[in-house]
Amino acid sequence: MIVNKDFPYSFDETVCKQCKASCCKGEGYVFLSKDDINNISSFLDLDVGQFVELYTRKVMYGKKISLANLKIKGELRCVFLDEFNRCEIYEMRPKQCRKFPFWKSLKDKNVEQLVKLCPGIIIS
Repeated sequence: MIVNKDFPYSFDETVCKQCKASCCKGEGYVFLSKDDINNISSFLDLDVGQFVELYTRKVMYGKKISLANLKIKGELRCVFLDEFNRCEIYEMRPKQCRKFPFWKSLKDKNVEQLVKLCPGIIIS
């Protein structure tokens, strides 16, 4: 169980293995740091340029790099989400993914709605 004193909930990350990956689907950005790019590139045995070209997109007027989304059967999903709703790079997932659900943008959201999004969120 992960607890963050600044949030009104905790997070049971063991639920991720049974989840349908709602947090990895739909509109949005997974912003990548230089460390994220280097780590994932190495994990995939690609050079940085290949990784950026194949799996990312520039956003925010080209100032930031985000993982790409794929549209499959009308649904946007992370480029690394497989057909069984599992993350193919889980061991090296970006920092932003590792911090979920403790994002500033979720801090003031209705907790009951967050529980519907993510079954790992436990109301404190």
